[in-house]
Amino acid sequence: MSRLPLTLLFAIAVMAGCRSEPATEEAATRLSNGMVATAHPVATRVAQEVLNRGGNAADAAVAAGFTLAVVEPSMSNLGGRTQILVRSPEGDYQGYNGMTEVPAAYTAPEEPVGQGYGTIATPGVVAGLARLHAEHGSLPWSDLLQEPARIAQEGYELLPGAAARHDTGLEQFKDNAGFQQIFIEDDGTAYDAGDIVRQPALARTIRRLAENGADDFYKGNIAQLIAADMAANGGHVSASDLAAYEVLDGRYVTTRYRGFEIHTLAAPAGGGLVVKALNILENIDMASLTEAQWAAVMNQALALTINSMADDRAELDLVYVADKQWAAEQAGRIRIPAANAAAAMETPAAHGGRLVASGTDWSGSYWGEDSHHTTHFSIADCDGRIVSITQTVGPLFGARVITPELGFVYAATMGNYLSAADQKPGSRPRTTIAPTVVTRDDEVVLALGAAGGMRILSAIVQTISRYVDQQHDPATAVALPRVHPVSGENEAGDRVMLAESVSIELTPERGWPSTVVSSLEEAGFELAPVGQHASFGRVHLVARSGNTWEGVADLDWEGTTASASCGLR
Repeated sequence: MSRLPLTLLFAIAVMAGCRSEPATEEAATRLSNGMVATAHPVATRVAQEVLNRGGNAADAAVAAGFTLAVVEPSMSNLGGRTQILVRSPEGDYQGYNGMTEVPAAYTAPEEPVGQGYGTIATPGVVAGLARLHAEHGSLPWSDLLQEPARIAQEGYELLPGAAARHDTGLEQFKDNAGFQQIFIEDDGTAYDAGDIVRQPALARTIRRLAENGADDFYKGNIAQLIAADMAANGGHVSASDLAAYEVLDGRYVTTRYRGFEIHTLAAPAGGGLVVKALNILENIDMASLTEAQWAAVMNQALALTINSMADDRAELDLVYVADKQWAAEQAGRIRIPAANAAAAMETPAAHGGRLVASGTDWSGSYWGEDSHHTTHFSIADCDGRIVSITQTVGPLFGARVITPELGFVYAATMGNYLSAADQKPGSRPRTTIAPTVVTRDDEVVLALGAAGGMRILSAIVQTISRYVDQQHDPATAVALPRVHPVSGENEAGDRVMLAESVSIELTPERGWPSTVVSSLEEAGFELAPVGQHASFGRVHLVARSGNTWEGVADLDWEGTTASASCGLR
């Protein structure tokens, strides 16, 4: 990949709908393999098997989405929310807004609560996956749910990260009847890593959805059980809320970044922030910077972007979201420190040994117990179809509620978790999840997303900049260390991200070199070192190289990738 011109590009393409112009015929050429990248090896295997037997990326995504509800219940579940971005082989884009919706009868309490039935909104994951399948799938819906149901019934081995999250959440969910029958052992403790976890109630729910379709979740027997449980325990979701729920079109937005096209979804998704941050960075010659300068500029651009949410949380005007003039004005506020010769000579380690449980922030202990609650997966098939999905339940284990007869975790939407968001009845509070596709000359080069709260933004933007500006291969772009601005107060006393206060990744395996740290400190930046893995977001992506797909799973997590054969269509 040759170095791109660094002149400012002013071409903008912004769409409030979800379609783009078709790409060239070359983009629809059949590739030599398919590829899956998910946050859990079992989900990766299930999606790979779907592709191997002739399913497309949408089919594999449905199977993976349901499987992750089984094996990653603290992160993603059938009671959660989702944003989905699909690119067809012809180059069309379709977004799906499957966010949780605040119930019609919801009234905010005087004191916001952090968990429980009162925080539950109408779920969107099942409807989102169902619409994805209806509009893009090829294999029967019922077939795709058989393996997730079997895994729930027969059990799966609990990974170290999941075991840590279960242990962290134990005190918060131990009094809920649904959790007691699934995730708590007879002696009152959480399951350990390596234990087999079985979820028969969830297996029955998935089998019912396989037989009756997603309508059962919103208008059938499952809906009745949800509504009854809510009514009996002070919840707000009613049968009419469930029946009225629909998946909306995602708010597709795109911009150009140094000759590449960035395709993503704006509010209530977080892709608008990705667009803003990259548009700011485009005004600076990122390729010519030392690592210390790159980190300093990146941190400032991210802080400016996040702070812009105070004035534009709803992102009603997508032209403004991708406004290059606004971005240029913001870039003018960025201070580039002088180059330090010693720091310029040393580059970060991009790889190193696999992480170990003792050195990993599995349950969000660094960023807070509510920070690790999201999963992202990217899937590509042999026809060039891409599905990029982020699913979440809100804080760790969501609302910490399971309807005993149904077996799935509900997301937390109302209450203090999303207190800064609109929580009026009918609203869909925004988050930072941002499924993204990057193309060049109408050909996909990356499809990615991340998990990790606000660090979703910083992880995606830094991965793209490493790939485009520094010309690293996809695996290295994901593995290199990251930064994220620190939250604090400005001179007016408002809570903001501090542009020159830097959370900096300093893990022994892949952290920033000491010379970079010294250079930043000498330039007047205040550093907050972080020595645990998984504290700066977790990226899972697929990338196209010629006629072949490759996958990358973030080294800071337990995810995997798998190549798939091109089965008969």
